[in-house]
Amino acid sequence: MTEMKNGFKWPERFGTVGWTGLGVTLLNSWMPILSEKTGMKTQVMGTPDSVCRFRWLRYGLVDMTAGGTTELSQMLEGDRRYGKRDCGPFQIRALWAQSKSNSGFFVRGDSYIKTTDDIKPGVKAVDMRDYLASQRILEAFLVWGGHIKDVEKEVDWVRATSSDHKAQLVVEGKADVAFAMPSSPSIYEAEKNPHGIRWISLNSDEDPEGAKRFLDLDPLIGFAPMFNGVESCHGVWGSVGISLHCTRASTDTEFVYNLAKWIDENWELVKGTHLWNEYMTRDSLMEEIPHTFIPMHDGLIIYLKELGLWTKAMERRNNNNIELITRYCEANQDAIEMADGKKIWVSSKNPEWIDFWENHKAKLGLPKFKMFLSLEED
Repeated sequence: MTEMKNGFKWPERFGTVGWTGLGVTLLNSWMPILSEKTGMKTQVMGTPDSVCRFRWLRYGLVDMTAGGTTELSQMLEGDRRYGKRDCGPFQIRALWAQSKSNSGFFVRGDSYIKTTDDIKPGVKAVDMRDYLASQRILEAFLVWGGHIKDVEKEVDWVRATSSDHKAQLVVEGKADVAFAMPSSPSIYEAEKNPHGIRWISLNSDEDPEGAKRFLDLDPLIGFAPMFNGVESCHGVWGSVGISLHCTRASTDTEFVYNLAKWIDENWELVKGTHLWNEYMTRDSLMEEIPHTFIPMHDGLIIYLKELGLWTKAMERRNNNNIELITRYCEANQDAIEMADGKKIWVSSKNPEWIDFWENHKAKLGLPKFKMFLSLEED
């Protein structure tokens, strides 16, 4: 790894992609400032499908997207909708903190559902698996109370076609509960309905057994009181964590170094453009590094070394994270080649391929990606 040189010239173009709605709004809040100050032409793309976000990043159509832990782990594991030939694991890296944010599970204000104990067979849950790869987090919520054992057979899934439609289904009483970001425009609108909305508490301190059932299905979630978004969510326990801006490992090292440095040194210019940008800071990045399975990009590491913040323990964890991603990449490619030889259709829609891939991972002893408690944890 080499030191950065003076006289860096920004590239002509910098492409980003966010989730349609909140993700695009967030990027558009600071991309024009980056463009003005660096001379780069910034492009913000949007899609309601996170599989597309990571695919576009992988193949160089964009240079940056958000790395939410649940969806990113599913991509790296080739899980669910990522079980396709061109959607599985690749060498992804973090380049800076995106934000500290929260999400949760909401019902209409007059709903019979008051606590997780009210989630029982027959509950009507909003199903967005055709658009979201993060269905796992909703399924994990549904088993928290211990009454539902089989989410496919015991839940009445109500299909939604967009984030706006999801909120509308709950407001109109056609669905009981949905997963959402409280800072989404559709949720602000939903809260205005005559009944209001209510968030179901996920207090892991009060109910560690329920939290364990949740984490058995999705081990990448941390629980704490929510703090941003619609008024109704404030103080209610939900999923709280730090997300990272991500790029490819092959993205130019000097560019990532300078971009990380620019964000760090110019945070004052962007912090007020969106409430999430308040946490796009060095402190958020350093808070997340001990816990994440996402490797840091070489350019970011050089910058952190320059600041005297990169430690041997971070280096060890980072190398371990890279090693596990490499194992998944190699295993996925081998499995695809073997499946081709056996005339197995490599598609998330083919149960034969899904079983083949899952069995291959099991034979290799590939562990699932997880969040770490500290840098000392293996």
